[in-house]
Amino acid sequence: MKALVKTKLGPDCMRYMDMPEPVPGADDIKVKIFACGICGTDIHLMHDEYPSKPPIITGHEFSGVVAEAGANVTNCKPGDRIVTLTAVDTCEECEWCRQGLRMLCPERKSVGSGCNGGFAEYVVIPAKHAFHLPDGIAMETAALCEPLACVCRSVCERASVKGGNFVLVAGAGVMAQLTAQVAMANGGVVIMTGLKNDAERFAMAKRLGVFETLYVDEGDPLARVMELTGGMGAQLAFECSGAAASAKFCIEALMKTGQYIQVAIPGKPILFDMDMALYKEITISNSYASERTSWLIALRLMEKKLINIAPLASSILPLTEWEEGFRRTIVKEGFKVLLMPHPEDLKESE
Repeated sequence: MKALVKTKLGPDCMRYMDMPEPVPGADDIKVKIFACGICGTDIHLMHDEYPSKPPIITGHEFSGVVAEAGANVTNCKPGDRIVTLTAVDTCEECEWCRQGLRMLCPERKSVGSGCNGGFAEYVVIPAKHAFHLPDGIAMETAALCEPLACVCRSVCERASVKGGNFVLVAGAGVMAQLTAQVAMANGGVVIMTGLKNDAERFAMAKRLGVFETLYVDEGDPLARVMELTGGMGAQLAFECSGAAASAKFCIEALMKTGQYIQVAIPGKPILFDMDMALYKEITISNSYASERTSWLIALRLMEKKLINIAPLASSILPLTEWEEGFRRTIVKEGFKVLLMPHPEDLKESE
């Protein structure tokens, strides 16, 4: 089969190449990939800014259809539409695994970085980690379920958004748009910040229900946040850009006793004004990818149509055009770029 492989550490490491088609074990399912989204983590991984174990088939944001089920599998059958937890290989014995915090297991291997992922025609995963897609969710939309689950981890499990809270979402990309959607589903009043070149992304945010958008490189955005919040500042700030300046602005724009949540991976150390956070008694939190509970929340939000994420799948390209997809992601052209190893499946799904 064809796949996109990180062949080594260092530059010039990505190759679209032939790989053996995987064979499922007794407890596994073989999944025919429908679409796999390009994540900022994939860019970090390409540049060795995120850990991986090459040679490895990359990609972790995918939807697919069960092509084959192992002899012991009872929860999936061929033809089932699924998405999957990313932390598919853990020790199952450490305290973190016992608590259901698989991402914190010291032996964890996730699809696309520690074991083969979704930028391929097929992938094999343990059947116990598959989630069935509810009816009415398109396969291309389902490819956004993984980033949505990560956001649900941040917003619903690692933070506390209450109805009427002013919620600052710093950034205007896919993770920021998803964060805004989930915060609004929890009753938050969202103020999104970005740069002047984010006008198109701000327009999308407005269409999806964001209360206000602010350019941080124009005028006095901090004064505007204070004006919008009655002089108090936001109750919560989700940093979704990974930029040091954005982190600083979040701390400034939070009310005293507010909550700061790091969503984006900066990819490098950043300076952080801990003194200001201390003086304001800011609670600092974060989240690392997703857990099983996060996926259940994400799928329920999608099923009950409490969020609208379909417009964020802005580009769908054949897997052969991965370089163009990575380019669009790096230059922030549009929103989520999906790669399809079987592009003919898109017509069949329409």
